[in-house]
Amino acid sequence: MLEWIQELEPEFLIIFITLFLLLIFSIFTIGKVQRVLNLIGKKALNLTEDLLVRDGEDVVDIIIANTSFVNVETGAVGFVYKKVLLPLNEEGIMVLARNTHKISIPLKDLRSFVLGTSNKVKKVSIYVEDILGRRSFKKAKNSMRMLKKIMRTERKIARKEAKKERYETGNYLFFERIGLAFKFIFSPITKGVRAFRLWTNRKFKEREVRVEIRKKERNHQIEMQLLADEERHEKEIAEVESKIDEERKAKGVEVRQAALQRKEDERVNLQEDKIAKEEKVESDKKLLEEESKKEKLNEEKVNAEEDSTQGVASKIDEKDKK
Repeated sequence: MLEWIQELEPEFLIIFITLFLLLIFSIFTIGKVQRVLNLIGKKALNLTEDLLVRDGEDVVDIIIANTSFVNVETGAVGFVYKKVLLPLNEEGIMVLARNTHKISIPLKDLRSFVLGTSNKVKKVSIYVEDILGRRSFKKAKNSMRMLKKIMRTERKIARKEAKKERYETGNYLFFERIGLAFKFIFSPITKGVRAFRLWTNRKFKEREVRVEIRKKERNHQIEMQLLADEERHEKEIAEVESKIDEERKAKGVEVRQAALQRKEDERVNLQEDKIAKEEKVESDKKLLEEESKKEKLNEEKVNAEEDSTQGVASKIDEKDKK
């Protein structure tokens, strides 16, 4: 087959591909047109049933949706029960294209409208009919589920009331009489079991109370021990702090005494230095005085030698003159 396709001319290939694409496009277009025709020509009304609580009352909302692109007028809206139509509204309601219309009815009114005084309920459906007679149906599951629940509760209450009335008047049923007979026969066992149950419950309760008391006592002892430990720790911390303060004070006294001693030593050293300086100054003065005396003596000696030399020279001159 591949060889046959390869032997075809390019023109035939182009024609086949074009025809295939046209076929696909035609199928797609027919599907779209059929969908539009379905929206316009077929049943366009859909139903939705919601059960909700509004202002503390159970309410059933019936929503009529127009899925077509044209306005549709309803002929009737209602319920179907036991293959019987129960119209709720037979007046024409105009539902705009692509829009909805809501009808609300309380659940108790729905019950009286559909069931009347009956205490049993079967399948109930909602229907809507357009002016052409085309109908759409929807099962009222939520409403019927709630109605069944309400009726079961009412039947249970009615049975309890009837049983209470029979027991008050003594008009027992067969199984009730059998139950009362078995109750009378086994009443000692029942009383013993009840007494044993009460006794065991009381004992267990007393045990629970004792356990709770012991638990509280243990917790109290733990708390007191913790308080004692905390006080002991605080006392030890206070003793350590006081010891540290005393050591710091003693150390401070020693530091102050050492500082005073250093000051005293410095003062003594200063006085000694001052005395030494004064002594040095005095010794320097004495040395200067002695040197000055020595210089004076030397000068006097020199002067005396010069005088003696001059006297000798004068004597010599006098001798020479003679």
